[in-house]
Amino acid sequence: MDPRRWADLLRRAHEATFARGRAPSIVRDVVADSWERCTTSGLTPDAPAAPLMVEPADARSRWEEHPLSRTADLLRGVLAGLLHDARHILVVSDADGTLLWSEGHPEVLRASEAIQFSPGYSWAEDHAGTNAVGTALAAGRPVQIFSAEHFRSAVHAFQCSGAPIRDPDSGEILGVIDVTGSYRTGHPHNLALVQTAARLAEERLRSEMLERHTRILGLFAEHASRHGGPAAALAPSGRVLAATHDAWRDQRFEVAGGTGRIVLPDGSTGTLHDLGEGLLLTAPQDARAARSRVAVTVFGKPFVTLRAPDGEHRLSGRHGEIVALLALNPDGLSSADLAEMLYGDRTREVTVRAEMHRLRDVLGAGLATRPYRLEHVDSDVAAVLADLQEGQVARARSRVRGPLLPGSSAPAIVAARQALTAALADPVR
Repeated sequence: MDPRRWADLLRRAHEATFARGRAPSIVRDVVADSWERCTTSGLTPDAPAAPLMVEPADARSRWEEHPLSRTADLLRGVLAGLLHDARHILVVSDADGTLLWSEGHPEVLRASEAIQFSPGYSWAEDHAGTNAVGTALAAGRPVQIFSAEHFRSAVHAFQCSGAPIRDPDSGEILGVIDVTGSYRTGHPHNLALVQTAARLAEERLRSEMLERHTRILGLFAEHASRHGGPAAALAPSGRVLAATHDAWRDQRFEVAGGTGRIVLPDGSTGTLHDLGEGLLLTAPQDARAARSRVAVTVFGKPFVTLRAPDGEHRLSGRHGEIVALLALNPDGLSSADLAEMLYGDRTREVTVRAEMHRLRDVLGAGLATRPYRLEHVDSDVAAVLADLQEGQVARARSRVRGPLLPGSSAPAIVAARQALTAALADPVR
């Protein structure tokens, strides 16, 4: 269909939508959903221009420091023909929708400046309405917006195609690349070209990341060979790249504070050190403890799983209950305390001591006495308790794979299960 005729049909659909409160079937779902979000946020089609979030000079500084700036030459190479021959411009935003960089056909750049589609301005949906930058961020996928599909009437003269670019490590959106021009010179294939550019940019970032990880791992290998002990190499995002401690593998730590002390998932304290382009995590531990370090899982199954240097073990029902109770009470419990918690009868201390003797054969140095307590043992329940104490309810929920020892009827286990279920479900905590 002729672009002008299609633009005219969309303008009528746009007018009808805001006159009747319902989008006609001609309006695509991605656009209708965006219009609804914009209306809910309080915008109107005649809303004022996009707001200035940072001065243009500050936007340039942010761009120079932004990871996507390292892909600028690649984006130019892929999109050069479209920018100049087809009279378009290329724009890159950050993850919040603030524009950081633009270049392309001079006439279109001047036209874009007239509608504040230039560095420093926010084109997030709740600021600028439906557009390829803000809607790509809101939808988390590439989009093309043609003429009156834009929410704001002032932008109806344009067609824009945008695609988000994600961080290869975290998967989070770094920003959006967008190609914009007059709807008269736009083409549906522009979106495919922008998507290709975005994928190539992601591949470059991934290649850089892998090279960086190789350098981090080289420094980590030197540290491990010289010093030993529990240690891990972390990417800048906090993701563990390698570890000498099993419980740290496949983890991602909060490293926003950079180097210094850090509370580990089991409640103990570690230290973050500079490791060139990454971080080194260490924790004090003697050689005997290092050999005996184990990890236990108490959520989601009717038995406790114990992972030790010699492999994975399933604890018997009573031993699992004891380990769970000790993990819930890191300061330790007496034999009378355990008797009360397990049997509801403090006089059954002899039974408890017999169980503890057998359990010591499994845990070794991980089980301390006077009082009974776990040492050098990581547990998922200790990590959850630490998260709850810090108010990190969402992070605590992410660690839980089911209720605490669902098959146990021990009084203290039942009470702890109910308390944890309530704490993890409490939206106010």
